[in-house]
Amino acid sequence: MPTSIVSSIQQIISQRTRFAEKISDDIQRLSLMSHSISVLENVKQKVSSHASPHLREAINRADLPALLSRIEREQVYLSQLNQRFSKKGISIGVIGRARQGKSRLLQSLSGLDQSIIPDGDGSHCTGVLSVIANSDQKRRARVEFYSRTDFFQTRILPYFKELGLLPIPANLAEFVSQELLQPPLQGTPVTVARFQKLQQIHQHFALYHHLLTGLTLEIPTEQIRTYVAQVNPQRESMYAYLAVKQVHIENTFPFAEAGPITLLDMPGLGDTGLVNEEALIGSLAQDTDFILFVRKPDSLGAAWEPADLDLYECCEKALEGLVGMNLSSCSFLVLNHTRGLSDNARNCEDLLRSAEGNGLRFSQMVTVDCSSAEQVEEKILRPVLLDLQAKLTDWDRQYEQDYQRKMTQLDASINQAITYFNGIVSPTDDMKDFPIFKGLFNSLWQDLTNACENNLKTLESLRDLPNIKIQEKFDSIKEDCLRHLSTLTVSNIEISRNALGSYNKTYEEYLNENRTYITKAFLKLGDTLNEVLQQVKFEVYEILKNQGKLEGIISQGEAFETTLLRETRPLEELYTPLESFIHFQLSYLGFLHFRIREHLDTLTPDYISVRLSREDTAEDILNYITTSVEASLYKIQNEFDDWAKDLNKMSFALVEELIDQIFRAKNAKDNWEIFYQQHRRKIWVETYQELSFNESVLKQSSEQVDKLRSYLPGLSM
Repeated sequence: MPTSIVSSIQQIISQRTRFAEKISDDIQRLSLMSHSISVLENVKQKVSSHASPHLREAINRADLPALLSRIEREQVYLSQLNQRFSKKGISIGVIGRARQGKSRLLQSLSGLDQSIIPDGDGSHCTGVLSVIANSDQKRRARVEFYSRTDFFQTRILPYFKELGLLPIPANLAEFVSQELLQPPLQGTPVTVARFQKLQQIHQHFALYHHLLTGLTLEIPTEQIRTYVAQVNPQRESMYAYLAVKQVHIENTFPFAEAGPITLLDMPGLGDTGLVNEEALIGSLAQDTDFILFVRKPDSLGAAWEPADLDLYECCEKALEGLVGMNLSSCSFLVLNHTRGLSDNARNCEDLLRSAEGNGLRFSQMVTVDCSSAEQVEEKILRPVLLDLQAKLTDWDRQYEQDYQRKMTQLDASINQAITYFNGIVSPTDDMKDFPIFKGLFNSLWQDLTNACENNLKTLESLRDLPNIKIQEKFDSIKEDCLRHLSTLTVSNIEISRNALGSYNKTYEEYLNENRTYITKAFLKLGDTLNEVLQQVKFEVYEILKNQGKLEGIISQGEAFETTLLRETRPLEELYTPLESFIHFQLSYLGFLHFRIREHLDTLTPDYISVRLSREDTAEDILNYITTSVEASLYKIQNEFDDWAKDLNKMSFALVEELIDQIFRAKNAKDNWEIFYQQHRRKIWVETYQELSFNESVLKQSSEQVDKLRSYLPGLSM
């Protein structure tokens, strides 16, 4: 084989690889455009009567569903194109009915023997698509198995649809478990043959179902026949091939300069038991650069049969969608010349002469002994590669031109659609709704300030009264202290006196115990102080959220006061008093402790007014302690009413100061108006829903239109 031919074809493959990269980029580009158009189409479903009339008109004029359908078609086209141009070699498909010498031709071309490419004089021998590649590496084979789902979809369901069998199984398990009904008695021979094929698949399922894994496994080449042949050398049926999608074989072809060639062996053509022959040939055509149509004339007489014409027509239709290629320009008719007891040379000549008259046209027609590697190289391989060398570049150029034409037209259509959206998005005029906002704000301001003033009046009416909650807590603590005092007995005192060694020490010990118990008990007033303060704040927050309609500004999972401070920070005249109010805290130590403490001196040993004499007894000590505790609690009780009033006064003062600063101060209303203007969409949701919806739709549409524009060559932003 001349090196120039191989080099030329390798150069073509290199050019194809670069073109495939461009196709891959466009596949990605179409996917991105499809997404953006889908988003715009989804916008159309949302807008109804709310959106801008200009947007609705633009979406309708753009005819987005038609664009999506067109992109989907082009994506299928590009995927097929990418598959063709991504190949690392030249693909030659070998087609022929059973017993025509197709396997012998493949053996001669590939250097493989019948243990790998089965042949025979009986029925269809090979049952699996074989992809045989020329390689300078060691011989290897990989078997690609169907998955259970793929097997059911591609091998089972077509029979039910073609034969009209019912019920149609929902899945593979249902197919295996059900009994196949007999076809109609009036069925044609083809119908019967196809039903028998389905029966074979059904009856022998247990022999191959374990192979339906979807895996691709490398196997020893001597095992290939096990997975591709329908019968063994003894003509006994085998069924493993039913689970095999295709087999990939690499071998060094016997021709030193055969180059990057891959042979595609499509089995079973002409087998009336197959229902998806057209689909099989169609898939072969997508991957094929050249087709060898193999026919062996019978030595006793030969004529073109209907099955030959049907097979040719089927191949011709499969190539219809391929640019620049047709069966007559990319195929050889190979007439298999056999010798021996019966020479069919004359009948080969008869078929050659009558081929065109039967509508069979090929690039070349040759008569060759398919079992002779020398003849195959000289009459088939060399002429095929020379023919391809002359035509491949032209075919590929036509593909590229067709591809460029389709992409240019699609880009132009999308660009036209983009122009419909020009001008639909304009900057939002924040003041165009000011009259509506002003009316809403004035009404809210009246409700808000009125509620705040009423709340302040309630606090003012209570400021000269003791705070009920703190008073109730005080009474509860006082009762607790008295209960603790009642647990002290003469017996306790005597025991302590014996332990400490004197009544004086015992007396002081119990004074300290009761004083510390009282101070500890009164610490609980701190919780109540905070409860009162939080209630005062809560009432203000509720007014702001309800009458002030600020519920809508709260961030999810965040406290209202935290959001309020963050959102008012730019407005210092609002932020500062709100921060002071929100962060204000009361503590027991700062508010009550020092007041209560001064009334506990009678329980402090250094300040007691009653000193023990030598005559005092345990009963006397119990009386002194009881009298001192009760006296201290009484003094605290007498003044606690005023302290409880102070809490109400403090609550009133806290709220009044807030209202003075954020509602009554100069510029207070202006500051709130600015705040509400900024947050109006969250506050008056229903009023601003249509406007907000339109702006959201416009923004989303604008983003997708910009993306579409960026995907177009020369139009990116």
